Amino acid sequence: MFLAVFALLLVAMPVLLTSNAHAASTTKARTWKVMVGAESSSGAVQTMAYGPKKIWVNAGDTVRWVAKSMEPHTVSFIDAEHPAVPFDLAITYMTAQTSKHTISKPGQFRSSGIMAPEPDALFPDAVRTYDLTFKKPGKYPYLCYLHGKAMSGVVKVRKAGTPYPHTQADYNAMATEASNADIEHGLDLWADALGAADSHHVYVGAADMTVMVNRFIPGNIVVKVGDSVTFDMARNAFPVPHTITFGPPPANPLAPTGDPKNFQGGALSSGVILPPGFGPPPSTFTVKFTKAGTYPFVCLLHAGMGMVGQVVVQ
Repeated sequence: MFLAVFALLLVAMPVLLTSNAHAASTTKARTWKVMVGAESSSGAVQTMAYGPKKIWVNAGDTVRWVAKSMEPHTVSFIDAEHPAVPFDLAITYMTAQTSKHTISKPGQFRSSGIMAPEPDALFPDAVRTYDLTFKKPGKYPYLCYLHGKAMSGVVKVRKAGTPYPHTQADYNAMATEASNADIEHGLDLWADALGAADSHHVYVGAADMTVMVNRFIPGNIVVKVGDSVTFDMARNAFPVPHTITFGPPPANPLAPTGDPKNFQGGALSSGVILPPGFGPPPSTFTVKFTKAGTYPFVCLLHAGMGMVGQVVVQ
C-alpha cells in the first residue's frame, strides 16, 4: 500500500511543481514593455500609437515604455492641473519628466517627459525609456502631450497574484501587427498625396489621427525661371507643424524670413505653419523663383527624419 501511494506521489509531483511554479509566476512582480510609436524603414511614416494600447498587469508590476520612432512622444497620466491642451514648448509640465516612478491611483500626475530614440537640438533632455510601477489596482489611462487624444493608452492593474491574460510575446505580436497596419496606411496617404501633387503644387506632409508622413510630396521639383511653387499643408488632418526653409536656418526657426516673391537664393523660411483649421493662416507658402539654380530646402522640425527636398530652376 505504501509503495502504491509513493508511486502516485511520484506521478503527481511534476504537476504539483508546475502548479506551484505558475502560482509563483503570477505573484512575483514583473516588468512589461510597451512600444512608443513606430516608423517605416525610411523614417518617412511615423505612427501615433502605443504598442499595445491596452495592457493588463498586477499591482506591484512595472511598465517600461520604449521609444520606437524619431517623432517625439510622451507617456503622460494627466490630472486637472496638467491638462492636455495644445502642445506648447513653453509649458514645462508637457516636456519635463516627473520625479516619482510609482503611481498608486488613477488621477495622479506622472509623465515621462519627451521620449525619442536619442536627444536632439529641440529636445536635448529626451529619454529613450520610461519606467512606472503601479502600486494598486485600477484603470490608468494615459496619452501623449504632443499628439493628444489621437495617441492614448491604458494600463489595467489587477490584484497581485491574478493570472495574466497575455504574455509579453502576445503583447509584442499585437504591437507589431498594429504598427505594420498603421505604416501601410501611411504609405497609402503618401501615394494619394503624390497623385494629387505636381511640380508647382507640393504637399507639405500628409497626416491623419493615426500616422504622419514627414516628407515633401514630391521632394524633387523642376521648374523654369519665373515659376512659382506653392507648398500646401492641406493633406494634414492633424495639427502637425512644418516649415519650408531654404538656406541657413534663421535665428528664430519659428518665424518667417526672406522674400518669397523674388527668391534668388539665400535665407528664406515660411516659419512654422499649420494645416487649415488648426491654426492661424496661412497654411500655404508660395515661392517665386527668379534665378536659375538648385535650391535645397528642409522642414526644420523634421529634417532629421529625412524631410528635405530641392527645387531645380532651369
